[in-house]
Amino acid sequence: MASLATLEQRIRALEARLAEVEGGYGDTLYRLRRDSIATRIDLGRLLDQAGVARATNEEIDAIPDVEG
Repeated sequence: MASLATLEQRIRALEARLAEVEGGYGDTLYRLRRDSIATRIDLGRLLDQAGVARATNEEIDAIPDVEG
């Protein structure tokens, strides 16, 4: 059976790894959101230049949410 000190050391190592993963996850979400916003802005500019109408809220709301 592992000693208490060994178990505490393993717990500290797991907590440190979890903090790394959680930090990376937050950074990834932040970058994805920024990239998504940039893409929407760029696409909007292209649509405006081409004279193409953007989707309305009514058109968007008419599409059912599909999970999976």
